[in-house]
Amino acid sequence: MENIEKILKIIEKELSKINNLEELKILKSKYIYKSIYLNELKEKIKNSSKEKIASLGKEINFYIKSANELFATREKKIIKSFSLNKNKDILISKKNMEIELPIKKGFIHPLTQITFKVQKYFDKLNFYYSHSFEVENEKFNFTFLNIPKDHPARAMQDTLYLSEKDMLLRTHSTNMTSRRLFNYDKTPISGYSIGSVFRNDDNDATHSYQFNQIDFFAVDKFSIANLKFVINNLLKAVFEKDIKTRYRVSFFPFTEPSYEVDINCPNCNGDGCNICKHTGWIEILGSGMLHPNVLKNSSIDINENFGIAAGIGLERLAMIKWNITDIRDFFNNDLIFLKRFN
Repeated sequence: MENIEKILKIIEKELSKINNLEELKILKSKYIYKSIYLNELKEKIKNSSKEKIASLGKEINFYIKSANELFATREKKIIKSFSLNKNKDILISKKNMEIELPIKKGFIHPLTQITFKVQKYFDKLNFYYSHSFEVENEKFNFTFLNIPKDHPARAMQDTLYLSEKDMLLRTHSTNMTSRRLFNYDKTPISGYSIGSVFRNDDNDATHSYQFNQIDFFAVDKFSIANLKFVINNLLKAVFEKDIKTRYRVSFFPFTEPSYEVDINCPNCNGDGCNICKHTGWIEILGSGMLHPNVLKNSSIDINENFGIAAGIGLERLAMIKWNITDIRDFFNNDLIFLKRFN
């Protein structure tokens, strides 16, 4: 015990000279984790009697407990001193803010920039903005959109189901279309929503299990010409120049007829490059006339009303606009990447 008390006094003396946590950590390792004295005591235990082992055990425990208390006390003093000095530095800096702490102007994330452009466009058309639900009921995400339980589109849009019955993470922001139509069955009616959607997908340069989607719809005496007008002008607003489009017949459960929309490659102006796979065209969104069953589910007269709708990936627009090759760059918080959009 005399040896222990001598070592503890040495520790206390050395601690009084330390003023930062890094040195404290090194000293703690020296006297506790890699202590020569402790190792000697542990070696003695191997060849000692039961009575001696008990005595040595008490000495070891006393030493470790006492040493830890000394280190803890010094650590608190260092932290308190650091905190006081830091507050003092802040007060000094405030007096000389313009000289010592120049304020850098922030900038808007590229996805938010695209969002603002989309919102401005639809607000001008008097489309009603709906705040989206990311956790959705199965009937609004699938059933009311003409996707019954046995429909193969459910497998294509595999998602995460919650323990609560019929609740899931939505697979598209079109859930807000079905909600708006269900709650407001009078026409004319229009709306758009923007938000995160979730699917059981790969996580690579061009796919993600979470991404953002823009969805819009309108119901009245509309035609395909109206659909093309809204989409073409939306793309013009986002890319800030005239964009040549191509509509290809496709299939979506909630629209009939349905169209995949391609745009003339902004990188090569249609001449062919690696981005458009030398076709001159890039697929950008899905669209169509709202399916009669979707309107019927909301008690809307299908003989008097026709609806238009489309869904667009926010990241897809940004990747094409700024020639970004990896979708994960939007979520990695890499300042070098983000400063490109200042």
